[in-house]
Amino acid sequence: MMRQDYILRLIGELRQFVAAVLGSGDPARAGEALHAILHAQQRLFQVPTAQFLGLTLDQQLDLLGRAEAPAHAVEKAATYAATLIEAARVYDATHRDDLAAGSRQLALAVLLTAAQRWPGQRDQLAAEVAQLRTALPAESLHPPVRELLRTWDDAP
Repeated sequence: MMRQDYILRLIGELRQFVAAVLGSGDPARAGEALHAILHAQQRLFQVPTAQFLGLTLDQQLDLLGRAEAPAHAVEKAATYAATLIEAARVYDATHRDDLAAGSRQLALAVLLTAAQRWPGQRDQLAAEVAQLRTALPAESLHPPVRELLRTWDDAP
């Protein structure tokens, strides 16, 4: 339970900070919010930023799920996706629509890949997947994400 509390606190603090930065109306502070997001990701992955950013999505999920029970691994993956969604909010506020869409698409890929790896935890991800599907037009998805989505839709 302590781990879950830590993760919930991490994402809660990040959301509050991003909201405060975006609420300030100062676009120059967007960099602060992005720095806080990277810091939260570093705390989540427990390795230097350059190390986890250089990994493929599968390698990132390997790192997050290492020595974790499936429920905790999925929780960490969902937290990673949440940090990407917060980054998308910052990019939206600075009119970087391409980066916002890319962050949301990566968040969707994280959730869908986690659902494939840990199918018993799929229900834990359903609400976030549904929200991202609403935010991302199907025709804008990259082919690998479209394929992950087909697999999601075909799952029992």
